[in-house]
Amino acid sequence: MSVYERGETFVHRLTIRDRDKTKVNPTAVTETIYDPCNYAIISAQSMSSDATGEYYYNHNLSSSATYGRYRTHVEATSGTLKSTFEGDFYVMPWKLEQQVRTLSGVGDEKSISDSDLSHIVWMAYKRALRDVYEHHYRESPGGNPNTGVGFDGTNTAFKTHHYPIADINGDGSVTGNNVSCATDVKTWWINSSGARQIGVVTIGNKDNGEINIYQSNGSSAIPNTNEGVYLDYWSEYDSFDSYLLEEAVTYLACHYVNLRFTEKDRVTVADLERRVLIAEPNRFYNEYRRLLKFITKPRLGVA
Repeated sequence: MSVYERGETFVHRLTIRDRDKTKVNPTAVTETIYDPCNYAIISAQSMSSDATGEYYYNHNLSSSATYGRYRTHVEATSGTLKSTFEGDFYVMPWKLEQQVRTLSGVGDEKSISDSDLSHIVWMAYKRALRDVYEHHYRESPGGNPNTGVGFDGTNTAFKTHHYPIADINGDGSVTGNNVSCATDVKTWWINSSGARQIGVVTIGNKDNGEINIYQSNGSSAIPNTNEGVYLDYWSEYDSFDSYLLEEAVTYLACHYVNLRFTEKDRVTVADLERRVLIAEPNRFYNEYRRLLKFITKPRLGVA
């Protein structure tokens, strides 16, 4: 399994063999796991062994784990010899692999591996977010949500004109550009000399569009001599429905799988026997687009 949900246990099993393909137990086998921001959430932890050459490590994922690709790095050491093993897995809001296999007709790993399929599902999720949210670029923020005060040189509290603010990077939380790899809202401003300056945004209340804006040091207010302050962010439509989004992502992933099997070098005899190749190559994509209409626009009818 390559996709996990928050709160689940990632179980990593590994078989280690020598040059003769014989299973062996090295002196030490350690695992490091990097999160989507490339921070080590565990570092050089010893893996357990339940048989010669068979190793495993269980990692309990946080209930607020960041969505995205996690990278695993295993080092096996015996004396001066060292071997490394790289891998990955994904944490997502839903597990869609089986639904995608069922809908697309690709039922086993002989046609497409779990690892490849999980990557396709993640890419479909990221693409869908950009299709279901509304983009606001170069928007000037509204004033302090409590007082209406704007950029007076001391005020740092402001409000977006559209909300809820969306989690456009799909990591499971809405954050400003004060976080290195997880940015949903960006800001910049023009100083009195006409030079562009990068600002810092923190999120007060995403549902109400409440944010804080600072200069690049993350603490000083934007001066009242600025010649403009601007935002780049995405917002949810009133009709946003996470259940429909899950269904839409499934169909988009099926479309990507279908495209993969239109490449002749990837098609096997078993695929042809199961008629994986579809006569209507866009049928999954058309269903994806149909579902999007009920997420991105007010509902006027029944799906």
